[in-house]
Amino acid sequence: MIVSLKSGLGALVIAGLLAGVAQAASLQVVVGNIRDARGHVRIGVCTRQEFLGDLCVHHAVVAAHPGTVTATIDDIPPGAYAVAVYQDVDDSGHLKRGFFGMPQEDVGFSRDPSLGLGPPGFDASALRIGDVGGRIVVTMHHFGS
Repeated sequence: MIVSLKSGLGALVIAGLLAGVAQAASLQVVVGNIRDARGHVRIGVCTRQEFLGDLCVHHAVVAAHPGTVTATIDDIPPGAYAVAVYQDVDDSGHLKRGFFGMPQEDVGFSRDPSLGLGPPGFDASALRIGDVGGRIVVTMHHFGS
């Protein structure tokens, strides 16, 4: 009896793990309004806790060029995310900011929220990613020289 219970439990654990893998999705991110070919475009698909931090677990880096670039980010579990993008023109690995924290490199966010005097909150950029993934377009905005 114990052997069959362990076998059944093992099957349930394996089935649960496989179901989790099957639900991961891919998100295609199209970034537009890129002004030039300097550096790389860094794309983060961020949870609330990761948003506006140093690194989002789900991310991509693509060479910049004028116009648009596209990246596909795989294995994203269903949930709420916000996409944050910037053109890392100096390839420093972080967004360069000027006085008062204004970005000195071009930035963009999912749902194209108003940027006003600071970055948007997570809720202004949040979108729901389901188990089938999808495609979004992010427009870059310029603030500095």
